[in-house]
Amino acid sequence: MQQTSGVALMSQWYLEGMYIIQQLNDICRKHDLTYDQYLVLEQIVEEKRNTPKQIADTFKTSAPASSRKINILQRKRFIEKIHNIDGDQRTVELDLTASGRQHYEAAKKELAVKNSQFKAADIKQLAAIKEK
Repeated sequence: MQQTSGVALMSQWYLEGMYIIQQLNDICRKHDLTYDQYLVLEQIVEEKRNTPKQIADTFKTSAPASSRKINILQRKRFIEKIHNIDGDQRTVELDLTASGRQHYEAAKKELAVKNSQFKAADIKQLAAIKEK
């Protein structure tokens, strides 16, 4: 990324990041998902973070924001809410439906190509900037 005269490096990072996010969304749209929705499904499947609170904590969002994401996936019939876990009606767990798993796996396969373009050093560099 070359620095354009008059454009701050931070602005260039932001614009490049937005371009990458757009590419990820384009891939996911083929599978009736946004990249944000894909990430929620990924957390449920791969990380076993399957409660609304765990989703909110992972994405550092409020409970209402997390609920909106979850409700959209539920309306698409990609996830289901399972109530009454261990006899406690207040407890809700999330699980993918067969359709949700199919869309998730198809997007995951296509995203793997994009994922191969990233390096661990890229992530470490971004994390270091975040920490400062």
